[in-house]
Amino acid sequence: MNRAIRNMAILAVGSFVLGLPGLAYAADANPPERMTYQGYLVDADGDPLGTVADPSDQTERVSAPANYDVVFRIYDVKQDGLAVWGEQQTITVDNGYFSVLLGEGVLVEAAEGIETLSDVFKGDDISDRFIGITVSGL
Repeated sequence: MNRAIRNMAILAVGSFVLGLPGLAYAADANPPERMTYQGYLVDADGDPLGTVADPSDQTERVSAPANYDVVFRIYDVKQDGLAVWGEQQTITVDNGYFSVLLGEGVLVEAAEGIETLSDVFKGDDISDRFIGITVSGL
């Protein structure tokens, strides 16, 4: 009797656990209004932004955090598409690295019906989104 109860308990727990992964991958019907994004920026020579030549050794670069005006755009196609959403932010770059919270900048463009960042991730084609970055002042 105890063995039968134990086997049923194991089956019940196993069924419950196996059912959970489907829930973990379900899409949220209400995407967030903000999204974190991190990146690494270099200039045309391949040097990381937010650095300068080391005065004691010109072949080395040292950290010199700098601010840049950047426009972030989200496209619905990989190449030659029109942006469905875009915003401008001033970001600080240190040794090439930056981190931003998209959705907190100044809106610069948006497709018809797109008013917020979360609107970009609604619809039948939401898995097809690509980000583009334009850095001013380089």
